[in-house]
Amino acid sequence: MIDSAHLKRLLLGTAVLLALSAGATLAAGLPPSFAGGLAVGWLLGAAPFASWTWIVSRALGTARGRAVTVVLLVTKMGLYAGTLYLSVTRKLVSPVGVLIGITGVSLILVLGSLLMAPAAKETC
Repeated sequence: MIDSAHLKRLLLGTAVLLALSAGATLAAGLPPSFAGGLAVGWLLGAAPFASWTWIVSRALGTARGRAVTVVLLVTKMGLYAGTLYLSVTRKLVSPVGVLIGITGVSLILVLGSLLMAPAAKETC
């Protein structure tokens, strides 16, 4: 499992990259809905990584814990779907910006987790 401190650094790094890219898109003259799409994409892309360690550490292990996990996951999926539905169908944000935000943050978090993974211990 990914180290909590490393995950926080990666999330902070992706937030900084998001802010820089949103600023660059606004400076380039793209509509603010695209920058908003990047922000919504960051939120939807980072939330699973940020919440999963909390869910695993507290909810799994017992039958009650598994039920709590299922309820939390269904609730999260409902929140994601609702956020996408409301923000995209009401034309508040650009769907392309959301896609780029989700893909970018997920890619950075996965690559950062894989590249900084602890070396496997050899047992001879």
